[in-house]
Amino acid sequence: MLSLSPSAELIIWARKKEKVPHYYNYELMKQLNGDKQMKDVWKLPAIAKWEKSCGKHPTQKPLSVLTRIILASTKPGAWILDPFTGSSTTGIAANLSNRRFLGIDMETEFLEISKNRKLEIENPTLAESYRSKISGFETKKQLELYLVEEPKEKEKVVLGYVRSKDIAKLIKQKTFYFHSTDKQNNLIGFPYDLHNASKIVIYSGGRTKLFYLTSYYGEIESIQHKHKTEIKGKKNSITEYYFEVKLKDNFQQDFRIESKKEIKKWMNEYKNEYSREQIDYLPFLTLAENIF
Repeated sequence: MLSLSPSAELIIWARKKEKVPHYYNYELMKQLNGDKQMKDVWKLPAIAKWEKSCGKHPTQKPLSVLTRIILASTKPGAWILDPFTGSSTTGIAANLSNRRFLGIDMETEFLEISKNRKLEIENPTLAESYRSKISGFETKKQLELYLVEEPKEKEKVVLGYVRSKDIAKLIKQKTFYFHSTDKQNNLIGFPYDLHNASKIVIYSGGRTKLFYLTSYYGEIESIQHKHKTEIKGKKNSITEYYFEVKLKDNFQQDFRIESKKEIKKWMNEYKNEYSREQIDYLPFLTLAENIF
């Protein structure tokens, strides 16, 4: 009986919400296809020997395929999740393309391969060599040159709400908390790129007053999701979970921040982008250029 070896992979491109637009790098894909619109059938080589330098995975995918998918559908600095990461070809392609990555897998053996592959590309010379070997580009230097010239991600700022009576206390704080569940302990759907924010700026107002920006801001060091029992002073809180924002230093004041900015307009833009029903008093994202 004649048996044909499988030589194709099916790629499904979908999005979670109809109203949230997807990103597609049309110009780059056209450039990689001889200046013609990219087709939905790609001819790329199988896995090369150098892609298995840290070990083998039974269903490992070629770096060329994952690199093209990532460049076609994400912006610089984007977070990429692979819930069945295996030996993390997705992660290697993401990191070599200046994207961030989170991988999940149950097999310790494959996670060890993933770890070793990551350690490999932390060597700049080896990383450059791997980029030059990835197929699907017109020249060996095309990927490297494209990444240098690729527009950098705009700096994001997360806006956090504080009651007016508590604003003066901020100058002594190095930690800030966002609720991540509502009063019924339902998880609040914060934007996936909350962790991309580099700064936090405090806003206040509401009720009978207009929302306004305060002059208080902080440089973010880390953001972690925590249960109330892990947070001092919140053990008896109605809210079960919080985002803990740690700052590099205490809150500072920058009087260049104009309090009369169109904060309600930003709220509406945010609600539309993330399909949220309401945002008042909750954290949301905007760009640094809107504020400073």
